[in-house]
Amino acid sequence: MRIKIANILIFLGVVVFGYAQNFHYDYRMVRMDSTFDKNINPKLQHYVDKQKAQIDKVMSEVIGHCDKTLAGFAPESPLSNFITDMLLEQAPARTTNPDYAHCDLAVINFGGIRTTFEAGDITIGDVMSVFPFSNTLTFLEIKGSELRKAVRNFERKAAFSGATITYRGSQPIDIKIQGKALDNNAIYKIVTVNFVAEGGDNIFKDIRFESRQNTEVIIYDFIIDEIKKITASGQSITGKTDGRVKILPQP
Repeated sequence: MRIKIANILIFLGVVVFGYAQNFHYDYRMVRMDSTFDKNINPKLQHYVDKQKAQIDKVMSEVIGHCDKTLAGFAPESPLSNFITDMLLEQAPARTTNPDYAHCDLAVINFGGIRTTFEAGDITIGDVMSVFPFSNTLTFLEIKGSELRKAVRNFERKAAFSGATITYRGSQPIDIKIQGKALDNNAIYKIVTVNFVAEGGDNIFKDIRFESRQNTEVIIYDFIIDEIKKITASGQSITGKTDGRVKILPQP
């Protein structure tokens, strides 16, 4: 499924003028309050109402059900575990590249999870509220030594599946990928989103990849499709913490 929604742009008090190389700007403050209720443009209001009705129809579609509220928080949470587990298991099917038919690790940024899935029905609008950004699925190959450096940035920034990591304070002291100790010379395959792959939230900042494949699959489209599959199988949306992240106090 590909969500396409008309964008209505409101310029809040800024008027910009551009003339080729001689660019300059001017501005004036515009009160965005009931002042404009006095002289509503009927054609513009009709257009806005029409667009809103179309958007509301899409957003209100129920695609799943949560028995319990799934919240997202660092260092691990029911919601972040649900999403990253789903990415690790299902995202490789979204690429035709056989090199990524199986991934070792799924990583997303906690900053990309904006709210919770409340208990009850889950709509497309709920998914868009939790994941409002148009980040796309991205596949990476990374050497173990580079992944070890990146893991230092994971704590409280990255949600992941396929690994267990123990920190003492903010330093990783035990890293296992797919149940085995991280091997500096091994090549690991990761599914993430383009924002993270490009250094977003500093998770993979200054980290070298062996290879990278971008896709056009938007994260919220992926989640909507997978929730629909879960619902079609007669299951509810569930998630739980499992101790994949442990943070020990400093001695």
